[in-house]
Amino acid sequence: MRRFALALACCLAAAPASAAVFDEFEVFDGRVSEPGQPELNLHFNLGRRGRLEEGGAPRNGALFTTEIGIATAPWHQVALYLPVAREFSGDAFGGGFKLRNTIVTPGADTRPFAFGLDIELRHQSYRFTSADWGITLRPIIDIRTGPWQLILNPAVEFPLGREGPIFAPALRGVRQVAERAWVGLEHFMDFGRIDGPAKSAGQAHQLFLTTDFRLGEKVGLHLGVGHGLTHASDRWAGKVILYIDF
Repeated sequence: MRRFALALACCLAAAPASAAVFDEFEVFDGRVSEPGQPELNLHFNLGRRGRLEEGGAPRNGALFTTEIGIATAPWHQVALYLPVAREFSGDAFGGGFKLRNTIVTPGADTRPFAFGLDIELRHQSYRFTSADWGITLRPIIDIRTGPWQLILNPAVEFPLGREGPIFAPALRGVRQVAERAWVGLEHFMDFGRIDGPAKSAGQAHQLFLTTDFRLGEKVGLHLGVGHGLTHASDRWAGKVILYIDF
């Protein structure tokens, strides 16, 4: 299993005065799988936004994403995301696609410090974002000591042909508590446009308590429950990610 936690992708801001709304919650560390080894990751997010504003996928409901990935080298991995959303009202709709290229320090599993860069190209409808096309540049900083791990993703999103770039970092701290179990805290932030940051109340801050389990050599499970810290955040959100290595 190439990483323990996934969790951040953001919908883009509809106006410079407010921050974006999260659709998925992913934090990326500095590891990739063995070259040539396919991966299938199934993401399930359930949330209640608690707001009247449009934006986010879905505002109140569930998001299911299929991720198919493969490492082409010890330092590179490519992955395709195919999301589908369903509102609590029963309205279901597709979320286009996201294509990720991840470049990392080789042998990160044995290093106290690893870094990398995640480049994501997406094409999604207005139900997910205010710009059909977008690019996210997501640096990866991965620090480990003993049973502890700290991961920082200071991501910047570029909606193509629309608003300016958006600063949406994520932070994860995790501790191994058993041979095959970890617990952690994750903080997802969205400060809005870099050229016009949102005021404090308009920023999105989501805090998650997470746990990870290895169910075998090729299967892992990630669970999390989160609560918003500002009015612009989701009121409640949950996530389940099943990792399968082939």
